[in-house]
Amino acid sequence: MMLFPHIFASIEMSENDKKALIALVILLVVLFVLIGLIGMAVRKTMNYQARRADTFMHDVTVTHVVQTPHQFRALGRKKNARLYYKQSLIPGGVIAIGVLTWVIYSWVVGSWGENIFASFSDLLFVWDFGNPNYYTDFFGITILKQWPALLHGPFIQVDHIAAYIEVPLIVVGCLGYLLVTQAYISRVLQIEKRSRDVFSKSLEGYKANDIDTSKVPPLPPSD
Repeated sequence: MMLFPHIFASIEMSENDKKALIALVILLVVLFVLIGLIGMAVRKTMNYQARRADTFMHDVTVTHVVQTPHQFRALGRKKNARLYYKQSLIPGGVIAIGVLTWVIYSWVVGSWGENIFASFSDLLFVWDFGNPNYYTDFFGITILKQWPALLHGPFIQVDHIAAYIEVPLIVVGCLGYLLVTQAYISRVLQIEKRSRDVFSKSLEGYKANDIDTSKVPPLPPSD
């Protein structure tokens, strides 16, 4: 039982290895927290959109406008597709404006090879993550041993003005489109689930002997 403590005690770690280990632990904690927050946001969004599917299918179901699982799914998919189209108009329009801005600017200046994302990095803090001197080998894994030096802070370059407009429009539009697509998939799953649940028949908890048929004769079996 004392084998493992002796093994760990025999491992000698340099100062750089200790710093690398601390950086790795911090990185894993940050990633764990971010993944958890993203998962919570996705789950809440899916639950909200599932309730929305219930809302637009409620009236046609309780009034027996749809009477079979097939009718439920067909109408639900139709309503969901229409909602998806309406919700996609805004992010799609934002992306279109960003792309149109890029096309017009590239046509005016006569250059189509500019990396707009690299140009947009003018507005960001950029660290020297590409420098191998800031990395170390830790038990066969290359990890960051110290935070890299700052290459530059935010600044504005006049000939990159178009990129400052194009990139936010394209990124925001794509994120919006991903959100409405996730909402669409959530509603699809809910419609499929409800088409089975709403029209299902279950004998769970049913006791034939608990019903007195002496006064009311049982109905003939259905087809």
